[in-house]
Amino acid sequence: MTDDVRTALRALATDGRAADAADPAAVVDEADAARGDVRDAVAFITDGGLARLRAAIDHADPETARRGWRVLDDLREFRRVVTNHFRPGRGTVLSPGEKHSER
Repeated sequence: MTDDVRTALRALATDGRAADAADPAAVVDEADAARGDVRDAVAFITDGGLARLRAAIDHADPETARRGWRVLDDLREFRRVVTNHFRPGRGTVLSPGEKHSER
C-alpha cells in the first residue's frame, strides 16, 4: 500500500482529521492559546476545533493527551456556559437601544 493510499484511507476513516493528527501537540497548543481570548475560543470552537482536538488527543503522547483533555474540558465548559447564558430567560443581554428602567 502506498503512502498516498494510506493517507487517503486514514482521512476517510477519521473524517479528514488525519493531517491534524500528524502533530497533536500543535493542535493542543492552538486550543490552549484559544482559551486566552473569548473571540479566539469562539473561532476555534466554530471552526471544528473540538473535533480536531479530540483527534489530536487520540494520537498524542500521554503528557500531551492529558493537557489536551484539560483544554478540551475547559472549552466544553466555556461552550456550555455561553449556550446557557443566551437561552431565553437567562443572562442580561439587552437589545440595541434598550435601557434599564430607573427605579
